[in-house]
Amino acid sequence: MLLNKLSTVAIPLIFLIYLTTCSDANAPKYIAPASAITLYSSSNLIGHTVNPECNPGGTTSCECTASDVALSSNADYGIVTANSNETNTWVNAIGTKQFLESFPNGTNISLGTYKYSYQVKLPNTPLADITQRSNPQAVHLMIQLWDGRNALWNANKWTAEAAIYWSLNPWESTYGKLFIYTTNLQLYNTGITITPDNQWHTFELIANFETRKYVSITIDGQTIDLTNIDLCLVEHTDWGNEVAINITTESESTYPGDATCSTIFTWSTYFRNIQFIKI
Repeated sequence: MLLNKLSTVAIPLIFLIYLTTCSDANAPKYIAPASAITLYSSSNLIGHTVNPECNPGGTTSCECTASDVALSSNADYGIVTANSNETNTWVNAIGTKQFLESFPNGTNISLGTYKYSYQVKLPNTPLADITQRSNPQAVHLMIQLWDGRNALWNANKWTAEAAIYWSLNPWESTYGKLFIYTTNLQLYNTGITITPDNQWHTFELIANFETRKYVSITIDGQTIDLTNIDLCLVEHTDWGNEVAINITTESESTYPGDATCSTIFTWSTYFRNIQFIKI
C-alpha cells in the first residue's frame, strides 16, 4: 500500500534557492472557473493519519519513531505535532489524507486542476530563545499525485507535487516568508510574507496536474499568479502500483542546534476548514 511508504518518504529540508527566471510576466493570468466539484472537506482532521519524517534532510544522527509525532482532533480544528515526546530528536510530523484510486464521491482520480485550501494557526509566537521549547521550522501544505502504473501519465515512479512552505524558524532570515517547491526540490520565493502571530490564516493552492504546472496561491486573500512554474517531481522507486492523491498538513519543529539534537524543540500546528476541490 502506498500509505506504508509515506511513513518514510517526504519532502526534505533543503537550502533555499531563490528563482528569478521561472515565471513569465506576459503569461496569461489565471481566471477562476464558474463551477467546481468539492471532493473532500474536513473541519478538524478526523480520519487523517500522521507519519514521522526522521532526521529531515539527513542533517542529524538522531533517531525517531512513530510515537514522536501526533495528530488529534478537537471539535472545530485538528492539531499536528512534531516531537510530541519532547526528546532529543528531529522529526517532521506529516499529517495526510489519502485518496486511493477514487474520491469519496466515487469518481476516479484523474489529471486536471485541483484546489487545496485550509486555515492554519500557530499556538504561540516563535522566539529566537532556546529556552522556549515550542518553536517551529515550517508549516507545509501539499498535493501529491502518485501514478504507480502509468495509468494517467508516464510517471515512471515519480510523484508530481505542489507544495507551500511557510518559513517559521525565528533564527533564519526567511522568517515569515512563503515559498513553493519546484524543480529539483528548489524553493521559489512567492514574495508573500506573513509575520507569525496567533491568528487564523487562510492558505489556498491551485495546481494543474495535467500540465504539471502551478496555477496560483492565495494567502489571506492575496493571490500570486504562478502559471509558468513547474511542479516538483520526486522519484519513489519502491512504491507500489496504485493511483493516489494525498493532501498533507505538515508540522515541523525548529532545527535542534546540532547533529546530536542537543536542544529540544517541539511544535504543534492547528488546522481547520480543509477543502479539496477539482476544477
